[in-house]
Amino acid sequence: MTKQKDNNYHVIIEEAIESLNSIRGKIPSANLIGIIKKLKYSAQIFLAMDEKSVESDLVDYEAVPEDWGGKFLQSIIEGIKDKKVLEIYYQPFYEDKPYFIRVHPYLLKEFRSRWYLIGLNDTKKELRTYGLDRIWEINETDVPYIKKSFKTKEYFKNSIGIISPSGEPPKIRIEVKKPQAQYLITQPIHPSQNIEYEDDKTIVFNYKVHTTYEFKALLLGLGSDLIVLEPASLRNELINELREALNAYELP
Repeated sequence: MTKQKDNNYHVIIEEAIESLNSIRGKIPSANLIGIIKKLKYSAQIFLAMDEKSVESDLVDYEAVPEDWGGKFLQSIIEGIKDKKVLEIYYQPFYEDKPYFIRVHPYLLKEFRSRWYLIGLNDTKKELRTYGLDRIWEINETDVPYIKKSFKTKEYFKNSIGIISPSGEPPKIRIEVKKPQAQYLITQPIHPSQNIEYEDDKTIVFNYKVHTTYEFKALLLGLGSDLIVLEPASLRNELINELREALNAYELP
């Protein structure tokens, strides 16, 4: 990497960061602030490296899926802004062939480097979530648009992942062994996380959150370092999951 190229890249990166900072106040988004910080850190890493360090693989970045449906972002955003019902040619993972559905688009959500559309299914009149990487085609329709009946900022307040169940979330209590609990303290798995009790070996956390698939996957991922104390229904559900996983490993 030549000095001239290094200077050119430095100018380009600084201009990009400056442009993002200029719109940060106009678009109050914690996600945008995170993007700016990540870009700054990436720039610092890039500018500190030379050809030898690049070749020696000093940095391993998180991979982003190649096909995540980004080409449909503009069409969906326009549909949300213009309040247009969209006809989507869609193929869920559990279906062999795609099919047409009509959706009243309400909001976009990013989760684990993938984008999702949350909208009202025109046929079922129910809120559904659609992965953009499973969309084949999008077209506007003249179907009368039904406005959303919820506040965007509140929709995912009590959930983790891409699904937000209705109703009041349950209170959840988990006991985590001290070493693993430090990861939860430094990076809470949900904003409602609170430390209820602590001793020399464990920490008890409580949450007000829906027990979505993604939340349960996080709990199961902690393995024997975690025990669900309440509610009993969630505790039993995870016990059954662990038993089924153990049975799958047993020889026939």
